[in-house]
Amino acid sequence: KLLPPVYRRTRASLPGARVAMVPAVHLSPVASMRRCVALMMLPVGFCSPASLRGATPAQPDFECDAQPKGAYEAIELSNSAGTTRATLIRYGATLTHLTFAGGRKGPVDVVLGWGDAREYCASPQHTYFGATIGRVANRIGHGSFELEGKEYRTPLNEAGFDTLHGGWKGFDRRVFDVVAQDGSSVTFQYTSPDGEEGFPGTVTLRVTHAITEDDEWLISYNATTDRDTVLALTNHAYFNLNGNVDNTPTVMEHIMTVPTGDKYVEVDAKLLPTGAVAPVADAPALDFREAKALGRDIDQGTVTPLGGYDNAWVFSGWSPEASLKELPVLVEVHTPLTGIGLRMKTTEPSVQIYSGNFLSGTDPATRIPRKRSQSFGTEPQFYQWRGAFTLEAQHYPDSVRVPQFPSVVLRKGKVYTQQTSYQLFAHTEGL
Repeated sequence: KLLPPVYRRTRASLPGARVAMVPAVHLSPVASMRRCVALMMLPVGFCSPASLRGATPAQPDFECDAQPKGAYEAIELSNSAGTTRATLIRYGATLTHLTFAGGRKGPVDVVLGWGDAREYCASPQHTYFGATIGRVANRIGHGSFELEGKEYRTPLNEAGFDTLHGGWKGFDRRVFDVVAQDGSSVTFQYTSPDGEEGFPGTVTLRVTHAITEDDEWLISYNATTDRDTVLALTNHAYFNLNGNVDNTPTVMEHIMTVPTGDKYVEVDAKLLPTGAVAPVADAPALDFREAKALGRDIDQGTVTPLGGYDNAWVFSGWSPEASLKELPVLVEVHTPLTGIGLRMKTTEPSVQIYSGNFLSGTDPATRIPRKRSQSFGTEPQFYQWRGAFTLEAQHYPDSVRVPQFPSVVLRKGKVYTQQTSYQLFAHTEGL
C-alpha cells in the first residue's frame, strides 16, 4: 500500500461520477454527509463538502537521520528449536524478517521488507511493510469523524481524500521503547500524546511480539487512554510463503481458505464502506469459504481496473469476548512450491486481505528491491505485482464513521486488548 509523493493507491473512479458539493452550512460533519446523501442520492463516499474534510494533505519531513539511537537496530527472536525466527526494529515496532525452516526448500523468509532498515523511514514507496498500524488502521473517510458530539480532523494522507492507517505519522513512523525482552519475545511501548495526528487523548500502547514453540508469531496489544478516543490496531506484514525461491514472482498459486468469511464489507470506488455488509455468495471472486488459489478469481476483483483484492472479510460468529485460544483457525494459506503453510487466528472481527496490487517490479521510479534473504543470483531483483498478500487483523474500515459497525471507541479507564497469531507449518497434503 504505497503512499505519496507517488500516489500509488489512487482508486478507480466511477465513470462520470460527480463529487457532491453542498454549502458549508452550520451542520456537524455527519449531519452534512447525511444531507448530501439525501439531496444528491449518491453513496456516502462521494459526499465530500469542505466541512467534512480533514487536515491538509501536505507530506511532512520524516527526519529519518534524526531518529533516536537504535531506531533501526535489529532485535532477533527465535523459538528454542530455531525453526521460526523473527527480526524486528523499534521504528514502527516493525517486523522485518520472519523465517521458517520447516518447509521443503530449507529456511525461507516469508515476509517482504527492506534490505536497509533505514528505508522503512526514508523510502518514498511507503508500503507499511511489517509495521504496527494506528491509531486507526485502514481508512477514515474524508479525514473527519465525530466522538461525543465533537468533530476531529485527521490528515488526508491518501490522495488528499481520506486518512489511511493513522495519518502521515501514524504508529508505523514512531520509535517505540523496548520495555521487556528475552530470546523469544519483545515488548514495545509508545505513548501517543493528545492531538497527535488529530486524535483525542493520550494513548499508551504496549505491543508484544513472541515466537512460540508451536512456530507461531504471536502479537499481543494492550492500550489505555486518559480520555475517550478511538483505537483500532493491526500489523501490516506482507506474506509470500515462497520467499521468492526460484524467483517465483507472485503469490497467485498460494491456496487460501477463509472458512468463516461468509460476508465482506462493501466499499465504493475509493474503498470507503457503503455501510453494507454483503454475503460473499453474491460476490464469487471474494468467496474463499472453500480452498482456492489466490489467482483463480483475482481478475474479477473490483478494487482496481485490473482487479485485485483489498477487501475486509467478516468472520461469522465473532464475539468481542472470545479469547484467542478458543477461536478456530480463521484463515489458512499454503503454497505447493515450498510446502509452507500459515494459519491465522485473531480476536478481531475481520481481516483485510491486500494482494500487492501496487507493487511494481518494472517501473524504475517505484520498484522496490528485494531484501537479501529473498534475492537469488547476482542480478538486481525486485518485488513484483501481486507478489505478496496481507492478512491485516482489524475492525471494519471507517468504523469511526459508520455507526452500525462494531465500535472502535476506547473509553477512559478501559483497556484495549487484541491478540493475533500467525502459525507457520509444513504443509504436506497433496505434495
